Amino acid sequence: MGDIRLPRLNATDEEYTLIEWLVGDGAPVEAGTAVALVETSKAAHELVADDAGILWQRTSAPSTCRPGEMVATVGGDDRPPPVRQASDPDPITITEPARRLMAEHGVAEADVRSIGKPVIARSDIEQLVAGQAPPATAERVTVSAAQRRVARTVSTSHREIPAAYTVVKVVADRLKQRLRAEAATIGFVGIPELVVEAIAARRAEFPLCFARAEGDQAATVLPGAHVGVTIDVGRGLYLPVVADADTRPLRDVAADLLRFRRAAVRGEFAEADLAGSNIALTIHTDADVVHAQPLIFPEHTCAVSLASMQRELVLQNDGSVTTSDYFHLGLAYDHRFVNGRSAVAFLRAVKADLEAG
Repeated sequence: MGDIRLPRLNATDEEYTLIEWLVGDGAPVEAGTAVALVETSKAAHELVADDAGILWQRTSAPSTCRPGEMVATVGGDDRPPPVRQASDPDPITITEPARRLMAEHGVAEADVRSIGKPVIARSDIEQLVAGQAPPATAERVTVSAAQRRVARTVSTSHREIPAAYTVVKVVADRLKQRLRAEAATIGFVGIPELVVEAIAARRAEFPLCFARAEGDQAATVLPGAHVGVTIDVGRGLYLPVVADADTRPLRDVAADLLRFRRAAVRGEFAEADLAGSNIALTIHTDADVVHAQPLIFPEHTCAVSLASMQRELVLQNDGSVTTSDYFHLGLAYDHRFVNGRSAVAFLRAVKADLEAG
């Protein structure tokens, strides 16, 4: 008999969602068969059986599981004792902050079940400890699994990274001319592609903007500029990575981003597409967005934000009035490793490359 345990699929998540079983309970499987679909904060993965035999599911789907947890066994015709008994009470999910507070106050899970909610948050435990039942008339809205993973990333970022922020204005008149020229030779190219190129070009000059923090005292700087670009088409936030953007031509950068947009629509990212970024570009190009402060992802020291194109009137020296297009480019940075002077210098360098066309 072989156990199927959930492997650690990335370095950041402490729990994953077993979305569905691909093989029925009690069905025969061959070694190498994909038996379940597991979702992380970055991608969906197939869970594969290493042995041939009869698959016995040890947990239901969908359910939240932790790395190392046994979710199934492959063996003979005799069903093994269930890990989660069918006679158990209705399953509940207790968030990690709620569990920590339970441990602090000696609250048992049986007490928590009396709350009567499928998902128990820290606020529920606080009310339980204070002897107050949660308001019966309150409406509870449960967010999606994808949004819960975003929430964990946001919480970690705000809790662990002392972020600062600055922004510059980029005049886009020459940039738009280059866009037209590039589109004529390599197809669709937008401002995000050119911003990725300009960010990556400054990797050697500003290595700490592309670093990974190791506590408060040191950071690791790995080779290459691997630019993660936010993509959200309404099915969750993704950060696919344009790898080695500092050494590859614009044509390759554009091809990667086009492929990522299509993958986001289908929800079919591979883990390799989402791993290894060392700086992020967050896209906020809806027409009315003139400014956006990005989140620094926990594995980064910097994140660049791109806002939408705006138009302004410009008074020329001869008294005439013309129009000019511009956008704001922001930089959120980990103040432990990047100071304000370096942040401004980095943004000015990127701005200069973009304005040069």
